[in-house]
Amino acid sequence: MTDLPVFVNGAANGAVNPADRGLHYGHGLFETMRLCGGILPLWDWHWSRLCRGGAALGIPLDRETVWDDVRRACGRWPADGVIKLMVTAGSGGMAYRHHGGPCNRYLFYRPLPVRRDFIHLRVCDYRLPVNPRLAGLKHLDRLDQVLAASELPPDRDGLLLDTEARVIEGLAGNIFVRMADGWLTPDLGGAGVRGVMRDYLRAEIFPALGMPVRETGVSLSQVHAARELFLCNAVRGIEAVTAIDGGDHPLAADDIRRIKTELARRLPCFAA
Repeated sequence: MTDLPVFVNGAANGAVNPADRGLHYGHGLFETMRLCGGILPLWDWHWSRLCRGGAALGIPLDRETVWDDVRRACGRWPADGVIKLMVTAGSGGMAYRHHGGPCNRYLFYRPLPVRRDFIHLRVCDYRLPVNPRLAGLKHLDRLDQVLAASELPPDRDGLLLDTEARVIEGLAGNIFVRMADGWLTPDLGGAGVRGVMRDYLRAEIFPALGMPVRETGVSLSQVHAARELFLCNAVRGIEAVTAIDGGDHPLAADDIRRIKTELARRLPCFAA
């Protein structure tokens, strides 16, 4: 796999401009996408989020150009795996002031991660800052996640709270919490990433199953009291949480099984 090309602005193993604003300021966005049989099943959802981020950060995007890059890269890579698409605000400009030029586009391939049968969560001490201007975006500045991950042993995933002690997300995915009166997922108006799988589940899967889900503030005590918990992202799909902070968290997984089954029916790449 080490000889697989990286694509830069459509060119295999193209050169990276050292003046790229993504390198200097984190001025960019990225999408991490599941590749299945040479197809990106959630491409439209990823593109929609990328466009929201581009509008927020002043990065102009052209769907035909980006999709051309993706198709060219997929023709050189294995049919199954993970694609990371990065777009930056281009190169140059005067210090922090953006010059308004074209974006730079990068595409990377990696194999699928090892499947996990269960997740043990640890609540990270590091707290996400509240910043409504950046909340929801999958921007390149991931230092919050880097610092949180540094606390974790290899066999734990992280649960991130914000500086107001509100539950926000997992280290690399969104969280859904099953309480007695239905499903909750944290409000991301101040912090966190608005995940593609989170959006897909809320728009397609929960309504199809007749399961209400509310976006609202979620406390750590609610997470500990939950009947069921899962993390989700656009690469791994849905993964049930079975322990928090080292203690067993026995959960009735009836709803999770139904959600996973419906997701796999619609998108077979996420089949158990």
